Amino acid sequence: MQLVRYLDGKESALGVLKDGTIVSITHALQRYANPDGRLESGLGSVASVLGREPKVLFGLGSGVLDVIGEAVAADDGSAVVSDRGLTGMTLLPFIHNPMKVFGIGYNNKTLCEQENKPLPEQPEVFAKMPTCVIGPYDDVQVPRVIEHVDFEAEVCVVIGQYCHEVPARDALRHVAGYIAIDEACAKILPRPSVPGRTETLALKGPDNLAPLGAVLVTADEAGNPSQLQVIARVNGEERQNYSLGEAVFGVEETIEWISARMTLHPGDLIAMGTGLGVGILDRPPRLLNDGDIVECEIVGYPGCRNTFRIPGKDRKAT
Repeated sequence: MQLVRYLDGKESALGVLKDGTIVSITHALQRYANPDGRLESGLGSVASVLGREPKVLFGLGSGVLDVIGEAVAADDGSAVVSDRGLTGMTLLPFIHNPMKVFGIGYNNKTLCEQENKPLPEQPEVFAKMPTCVIGPYDDVQVPRVIEHVDFEAEVCVVIGQYCHEVPARDALRHVAGYIAIDEACAKILPRPSVPGRTETLALKGPDNLAPLGAVLVTADEAGNPSQLQVIARVNGEERQNYSLGEAVFGVEETIEWISARMTLHPGDLIAMGTGLGVGILDRPPRLLNDGDIVECEIVGYPGCRNTFRIPGKDRKAT
């Protein structure tokens, strides 16, 4: 399934993007649990909660997603909230309050080769802040003190189940799905002489620097994550096009490494690292300008399209 989170009146709601329509999860579950209009069953009575909060939905296990799929398939059209797909919908970040957001540095073999960097011996994990996360079509309001910003289109893993000391062979069972992310970051020019150095607060952690894609692709639909293809465009120009199969550490190994050190919870996010094409690697660097529009997607699924507002771009360095 392709799951979306959208604004319904003054409240958030969850839906399924199916055949060009958006079906309300709440309405589909209520009808499925209560087809004849009598007293709602237990499922129907909690449908509104499940329909608003992805963490609750994921925390109940993959079986709930199966039930949602059955409810959507059984719907006669009464739960459809848009017959034009995402057009005209106010989309919200699917995970709006993650407990943890991680990124992985130099997790692409081709990127390491170009940078003459040895392949990492273990995942180079860094933290972003929950306040980085914004919606798929929101403007990226870059803090005024930041002048240089780059884009990084990536696959983001959304954890679906409590995850502690999980071996790689079992890791995918704990994944709810995948979503495109622009793991944007501030940059220092000239580049620091110590490669791979990351200052979370200064570079990776500023507000709004993690737009999420329009849909979460559930793990069963996505299949093998290493086959996911990522594309980024800046003002319509394709700048990145690479496969997650180029990763040094796949989703399984990354979850094993992180969960051995800290517990992952439903709704935690792991951005799997970027590939070639980011602006900092060009000579000279092609970093973003105020007003640039960046699109990031997992091929085959709606991604994010964000205008970058960089008020500090023309600020003289002090």
